Formats: sequence, structure tokens, C-alpha cells
Amino acid sequence: MAPLFFDHLVIKTQIIEIITRKSEEENQKGKALQLVDDIIYEGIIEHILQKLNPRHHDNFLSQVHDRPYDPELLSYLKENIGPDIENEIRLAAEKMIKKVLKDLS
Repeated sequence: MAPLFFDHLVIKTQIIEIITRKSEEENQKGKALQLVDDIIYEGIIEHILQKLNPRHHDNFLSQVHDRPYDPELLSYLKENIGPDIENEIRLAAEKMIKKVLKDLS
């Protein structure tokens, strides 16, 4: 997956270690890592949309589609949700990572 504006808030080290230590073929490991990225991405976007006023959804989703890497998206969210959105994203990601880790064990 391409770099995302919230990547620096998501720590997937444990998941990556578990998947890369498996005795599966490399392409299977890659698919598993991609699936984890997709799960986290979808969960964070869903969390953001729940917090964001619906009138901003189309604009936000268009910006994410056009420039998923742009750090200005966090500025947009801070203006339209609140200054603590980075911490909220971090906490949402931690919850999803815990679920994934539980499923992997």
C-alpha cells in the first residue's frame, strides 16, 4: 500500500514480526501483510468518518483518494474534528492491532 498520511501513528512492528517469522511462502506473507494494512486503513477511515461532520465526508474522501500521503490531511482533520485527532487515530489503530494480534496467536 502507498504511504498514508497517518502511517507515523500506526505501529505494526509486532504484527510484521509474527508474519515474517511464519514458515509460509514469501508471497503468502506479503498477502497477509497487505490484508493487515487494508484492515487498519479501513478501520481508521471509518473512525475518522464517524468523528467528521457528514458534510465534510465527500471532500475528505476525495482528498484521501487523490493524495493519501499528504500530511495536510491531518491539518484538515484537526480543523474539522479537533486538535486531538492524531491521538484518536493512534488509539483506534492500537485497538485494531490488538485484534489482529489476537487473531494471529
